[in-house]
Amino acid sequence: MHTDEIQQIVDGLAERLGRSVAVDDPTLRLIVASRHFGDEDASRVQVVMLRQLDRRITEWVLDHGIADFKGPGYVPGNPEVGSSRRLCVPLRCHGLLVGYLWLIDDDETLSKEEIDDAESAAEAVATALYRRELLNQRERSRRQELVWALVSTDPAVRARAWQEAVDEQRLCSTEYMVAAVIEAAGPPREAGPHDMEAALEVAVENAVRTQPAASALSTAQGRRALLILAGVRRPSPEARAALAARVLRELDARKAPGIRWTIGLGTVVSRADDAAQSYEQARLAAKAAVLLPELGDIVHWGALGPYSMLLKLPPGELKPSSCPVPLLRLVEQDPGGALFSTLESYLDCAGDAARTAETLHVHRSTLYYRLSRIEAICGVDLRDGTARLTLHMGTKLARLTSLRSQGMSEQ
Repeated sequence: MHTDEIQQIVDGLAERLGRSVAVDDPTLRLIVASRHFGDEDASRVQVVMLRQLDRRITEWVLDHGIADFKGPGYVPGNPEVGSSRRLCVPLRCHGLLVGYLWLIDDDETLSKEEIDDAESAAEAVATALYRRELLNQRERSRRQELVWALVSTDPAVRARAWQEAVDEQRLCSTEYMVAAVIEAAGPPREAGPHDMEAALEVAVENAVRTQPAASALSTAQGRRALLILAGVRRPSPEARAALAARVLRELDARKAPGIRWTIGLGTVVSRADDAAQSYEQARLAAKAAVLLPELGDIVHWGALGPYSMLLKLPPGELKPSSCPVPLLRLVEQDPGGALFSTLESYLDCAGDAARTAETLHVHRSTLYYRLSRIEAICGVDLRDGTARLTLHMGTKLARLTSLRSQGMSEQ
């Protein structure tokens, strides 16, 4: 209803001015656009066709401080990204920024009267968007409450939430479900928490829209989002990976400098009562992706190996000093890391010297020399199974705690 009202306002303004008009939300996602009058540029065509802007255009526009505009202001053109000079009218209602109204004015012919007309239309659009935002906030609040209840550790809360999701026709089946956790790695720099949450919310909502009706739910909060897929069919690994990749692509188009987005995928469970298990797996897989960039941006719980056990340690125990003492001695006396890498590779290869030498691209005599040095420094016999197990788990814990890069600073 509110979108139809906004469309009418925008179309009326466009006809009066003989110019194309567009309205974006605060994240520069297109809400409505008028017909074109021959004044469209490459970026306007792109956003109408693809419903999203090129990241370079987004950065160019935001870098001009439009969020702080108190009234109509101009964003200069940028031929490199296909963007013409534009008038930006911020849309505010009760002090809340709800979007932007745009007029292309590459030839600088907009008169004061026309700008005043655009301001009047912007006030009406802002009021309609504000009403829509209030409704959306109630919906988001309900969805957030429901999604987190679906993965609650309390069985009664979980069962009630799944029944409500079906009753409210948000999910049509609870026969199979899987959770995905999306998390930001790295400190926020250019983008504030609100911008990051908005980008995350848009990405997961768009992912939900690609799924069959009533088969997915999502919520975003701060630097983390939870996406739940449910249905009568077991989601294939390929389908889950494709959905995760789609979310990452959208986030990459909007991400702030210094931010790396990661996704953890839990296992598919066949009972709604096991939803908390899939969520916990997804949460820990996302944590692994943050701590271990070499695993990639999308990490499946089933691919974590020993990390799946180590990540269950209390946060206070994930520190270098928790590593086995023999391994701490090795790190202290091996600043270059060659012995540590040799030990880890040797244990990963189950003590197969030939395979280890091939993996490390060293001669076997070099490998044996390094292994003897490791035994001497650690004070262990690598033929002993218990010693191997201790050191092997220790090398993985060292990776999680960044012991190799931090040295002994936290001992």
